[in-house]
Amino acid sequence: MEKIKIKIKIKILAIVFMSLYVSIAFACNVFAAASAKVSWVAPIYDEGAGTPALTGLTGYRVYYDTVGDWVTDCTAWAADHNANPLTGNYVDVASGVTIAHFFANSLTAGATYNFSVVAYDGDDNLSNCATEDGTGNTYVSKRVLYSGDINKDGVVNGGDVTTAAGVYLSNSCGISSDVNNDCWVNGGDVTILAEDYLKPAL
Repeated sequence: MEKIKIKIKIKILAIVFMSLYVSIAFACNVFAAASAKVSWVAPIYDEGAGTPALTGLTGYRVYYDTVGDWVTDCTAWAADHNANPLTGNYVDVASGVTIAHFFANSLTAGATYNFSVVAYDGDDNLSNCATEDGTGNTYVSKRVLYSGDINKDGVVNGGDVTTAAGVYLSNSCGISSDVNNDCWVNGGDVTILAEDYLKPAL
């Protein structure tokens, strides 16, 4: 009977090690990606001085690009919506769902992205670009790192693994180890760490 127990243990260990090997083998072939979270303050009034409370808001359009010049584009857009349409990559976010969008592993690590946000109504009329409080900036520019780069040093290594291990199975939103932004530090985050582990430093 003891031999059967030992064989079962060996089989289980062999399966675990084989699974780990396969995960690492696949991770080495995965294109390193980056994530970013863009958030904004919901409007409370329609555009224009002295207008009443907001009406007709359907959602938000988050523009993002590595080459877009949102300072020029948003200024021209504000001057004449018909003659100077906004162009570039964007995602639509429904109103009432959230005032943020998480780009999950969909950006290129090491690249600098420019983000800008506009609101839209049911007729697809777009507002002027959102501005940053106190500065008037119409965009946010950010160089994005590997999604698994928890300590933001440009490479995913043992330091990131140690940080994640220290809070593993934590149920908390907004902590850096919650790589996939689901408010849990769990296997999903470990998978992303494995995909990015020891990729070339940015």
